[in-house]
Amino acid sequence: MSLPDPDVLIFLASAVLALVSSALVILHRSIVYSAFFLSIVGIANAILFSLLGFPIIALFHLIVYVGAAVTFILFSLVMMREVPTVEPGLKVVTFSAFILTVLVLSRIFLSVGAQPSFYLEYKGLTSILIEKYWFALIVASLALATTLIEAITLARREV
Repeated sequence: MSLPDPDVLIFLASAVLALVSSALVILHRSIVYSAFFLSIVGIANAILFSLLGFPIIALFHLIVYVGAAVTFILFSLVMMREVPTVEPGLKVVTFSAFILTVLVLSRIFLSVGAQPSFYLEYKGLTSILIEKYWFALIVASLALATTLIEAITLARREV
């Protein structure tokens, strides 16, 4: 009995993580938790980009989508005095659109076979990040840590 390819297992795990997290973004009542699940969707998408052989795009996806977009959402919530509510009818429409999108995209992706374009070497990528972009990495890490603390504060205040 041969072991399955690790790339296939990573792909399946990140695809399931992206689908479950995107459903939780739509269905969760709290905007803070929805922003957290949105960041998980971004991380899963970055893993998928990396598996396709695009490590730089995956890295920028993490920085821009997960870092900046979620930070913007949480900073906007901090600036508001009260947490906005989401209409229940809108969630049904959004979830229906989500299910339709999953069905259409699964039909498209199952009909097309793809192979990774090259093997990704993370050691070289991390050495480039640490040697050339160390200051930006520190600033981004501090900004994300600050946002995480604010999100925890908001979530505790909401409950």
